[in-house]
Amino acid sequence: MPAYLSRVCIVTVSLNNRVHIDETIRSVLEQTYPAIEYVVVDGGSTDGTVEVIRSHASRLATWISEPDGGIADAFNKGLRRVNGDYILFLNAGDRLATSDAVSEIMHAAREANYPEIVFGDCDIVDGDSGRHLRRLSMKWCPLAFRFGRMINHPATFTHASYFVRYGEFDTSFRIAMDFELMARGILKSRVLHVHTVTTTMRSGGVSTRDREAVVKEIVRALRKNSIVKTRAEELFLRGYFTARRVMRHPKHWLKMLLQRG
Repeated sequence: MPAYLSRVCIVTVSLNNRVHIDETIRSVLEQTYPAIEYVVVDGGSTDGTVEVIRSHASRLATWISEPDGGIADAFNKGLRRVNGDYILFLNAGDRLATSDAVSEIMHAAREANYPEIVFGDCDIVDGDSGRHLRRLSMKWCPLAFRFGRMINHPATFTHASYFVRYGEFDTSFRIAMDFELMARGILKSRVLHVHTVTTTMRSGGVSTRDREAVVKEIVRALRKNSIVKTRAEELFLRGYFTARRVMRHPKHWLKMLLQRG
């Protein structure tokens, strides 16, 4: 064992997710990696979520339950309460895929001399049944990021130094706050993709329910951080997103065109 073991801080934010939050918390508490600090930030749940959190309180570094200003605000509350080397945001309803998930990521980080951003793969499962839908596995590609392709945030371990340099989440973003934070510095950072399934994420979140709102915030994030600089670049990017949607569901779009014709 190395003389110094990097501390991993995991932040879970929740709001009225009593059905799934126990699974999320247990997936963290069952990790084999010995240096984990776990913080839960609840937005003032009224459905019994707080009682579930309280049942695990003795094994949490800290937890709170109070109203917040949205997901970015909740992330920032967690960020201010952690003190470690790498930080993972694991939302209520999601879970670490295996008990060795953090150990595998940190072993790879150590071998690569601790990059600023380390991310694994993510399995998407049905929000109700838990049935496996697809796997998000992608290599780090700066060009793809410039075109709005986010790395797997539920499986992303960000070094604390990144937040020191680039700040907290922007609370004016309601959906793509994670992408905007990455847009500030990921293109200037060392990024490592680890080929292992780190996190399982349930479908049905706000980012999957309202794709148009996601696109608007991604474009705004790219413009805010001068990755997209002109109106022409913005229009090109919007066209690219539209083309992607058509290619993913060609029969749906063909049906719509035929109906309009």
